[in-house]
Amino acid sequence: MKKSKKSLALLCALMMSYASLPIFAATATTKDVPISQPTRQEVAAKPAAKRAAVPLTKENVEKFTKEFFANPNLQKWATGAVVSVVKGDEVLLNEGYGYKDRETKQKIDPEETLFYIGSVSKVFTATAVMQLIEQGKIDLDADITKYLGDIKIKNETGSPVTVKDLLTHTSGVDYADTGFSIDAELDSNNYYSMKDELRNNTFRIINKPGTVYSYDNFASQLQGFIVEQVTGQKFEDYAEKHLFDVLDMENSSFVLEKDKADQLASSYDWKGEKLKPAVFKPTVMPEGSMSSTGKDMANYMLAVLNGGVFEGKQLLSKDSLTKMLTPQVSIHPAVPNMTYGFEYYTHHEFNGHNFVLKSGNIPGFVSQVAFLPDKNIGVFISSNQYNNLRGIYMSAFMDHFYPDERPTPKYSQPSQQQLLKFEGRYRNLREGYNVTQIKANSDGSITVIDGMGTTIFRQVDSLFFLSEEGFPLAFKEEDGKVKYIYTLLHGLSWAEKLEASVVYTDIVEDHPYRKYIDGLSPLVAFGEEGSTVLEPTKEMTRAEFAHLLMELFDFGYRHHDKPAFKDVEGHKYEVSINEAVVYKIIDASMVKDGKFEPDRMIERQEAAVWMYKVLKTFQTAPKPPVKLAGTTDEWAKEAVQYMLAHGYYGPEVIKHQDGSIDFLSKKGLKRQEAAAILYRYVYPNYSERK
Repeated sequence: MKKSKKSLALLCALMMSYASLPIFAATATTKDVPISQPTRQEVAAKPAAKRAAVPLTKENVEKFTKEFFANPNLQKWATGAVVSVVKGDEVLLNEGYGYKDRETKQKIDPEETLFYIGSVSKVFTATAVMQLIEQGKIDLDADITKYLGDIKIKNETGSPVTVKDLLTHTSGVDYADTGFSIDAELDSNNYYSMKDELRNNTFRIINKPGTVYSYDNFASQLQGFIVEQVTGQKFEDYAEKHLFDVLDMENSSFVLEKDKADQLASSYDWKGEKLKPAVFKPTVMPEGSMSSTGKDMANYMLAVLNGGVFEGKQLLSKDSLTKMLTPQVSIHPAVPNMTYGFEYYTHHEFNGHNFVLKSGNIPGFVSQVAFLPDKNIGVFISSNQYNNLRGIYMSAFMDHFYPDERPTPKYSQPSQQQLLKFEGRYRNLREGYNVTQIKANSDGSITVIDGMGTTIFRQVDSLFFLSEEGFPLAFKEEDGKVKYIYTLLHGLSWAEKLEASVVYTDIVEDHPYRKYIDGLSPLVAFGEEGSTVLEPTKEMTRAEFAHLLMELFDFGYRHHDKPAFKDVEGHKYEVSINEAVVYKIIDASMVKDGKFEPDRMIERQEAAVWMYKVLKTFQTAPKPPVKLAGTTDEWAKEAVQYMLAHGYYGPEVIKHQDGSIDFLSKKGLKRQEAAAILYRYVYPNYSERK
């Protein structure tokens, strides 16, 4: 298949692909999101001429990688990295590039320098589970309640969650990212128990287990806890003896020991600002607290590529390993999603070759391990700055050594009428603010409009489409109707077709805010849930807006021993307010006398500040400043400036002839205006479309 090649300079500057552990600055975590999300057209530049593959040898990969890291565009934003490449039973490359610490100019040592590998940890957790399945201590098809002891998970489906569901991220859980936090301000001297965190969980199983794929940190944490329950050992102790000792991964651990703290690379955000060392809660996170080196990860890859054996020691049986390298969940045969531990979400980067990978992020660290099983190749890369180095390197690596040799696909020629069943809006099952719109075209193509831009796809078979750039688009039917979708934007989750908009009796057809309200109503409830009366000009309360943000951005909820403020106890939105404080959206230090005043009207400038605290953690590229008109308090100017620059406002704002804009900062935020602001974020590339 012909495929457009990626522009390295452009990608270096713009792209951050999907991760695994979510990032919320260096504090409590929420979602993994891309930095400066590019359009698909920006990701795929002009096609490159076809050329023969370069043989993957030690000399060639050393030369290729050295030249890759010498790129001046890359050096502007990549502080340091380690890369390991393994072929068969040979390590072809294990090298550090750039700095362990930019300020002191310490170089990276691939044998000693530690990197937090984030959710790459999950493949080790899954490996531990697979070991115990081999030993008959865990049943793959067993109800997980068999192994949870007194830990209770609320299941609203009537169908049990199995161990297999945990391994394939099909547990059906709501808010899978709320059972942990990564916060540099936590007390690093405390040991936060996994069991304590799980005991206080508010997880709910809302989709029938085994039926839908959505990336699941909750599942990996439960896997680790089950290992503890079955073995009677702390998870970190089990991992050390049965994983790291077997593989001679002498510098790897799920808990960074104090005597190795100086081996940890310093970490940097996307702008190059140094971050404080992360503190995990719980202290041991099977889903993401592991640290490792290039050498240690090379040992792991050698075991995977050699039937589960490393230097005569057996990590896993060949049968178990094969299951971990084989798709177990696929929305379509051409688009696999998950194995027992590994994932697929950058299909376009691998040029049609068979692959599995696992990526991971924590604040300041971005990592990936990838395998090409048919080629007997493994690649590990980790960066100590938040960027998409892993994706850029892997894409360039594949283009150099394993270019695309597929023939041009043969497209179907459906009528527009035949494509109408795909039309609609689809909400990401994990990140509900990511919405994709599908439109059928008269020329037999469909248009996809989402946060990455507008793209034309053509049909390959009944439920599978491709763009000109080679990006996949797959659908899944349920009861004869299209129900789920997979796109690049939703790479770590399927998206579900949205229901029709709520019909509000007080919103007429030509209401100036109609399109905003219609677009948001299937996602979040404005006003009284279930009511068909919106009262669009009613001013929102502080509690109502806090709840709206928590619901739209899928922050999730957890158990709280006491309310964040003394005047919110028993309030209908108490839990939302508590969570907004945890995520530092609401600054508790700015509240007088411990009173939040939940039912007080929220000013537009205060709403802008809260929204800004959510969105700036997504680390989007800066935009040219807008000249402010009207009156805005000093503490809110940065946030209001951000909202105006990104177009997050409705028709109520006042635009002057000199280009300045009045956000009406001191006025109360009306429900209809909140709908416009949030709509402009959720639907950035079709905000003017109905």
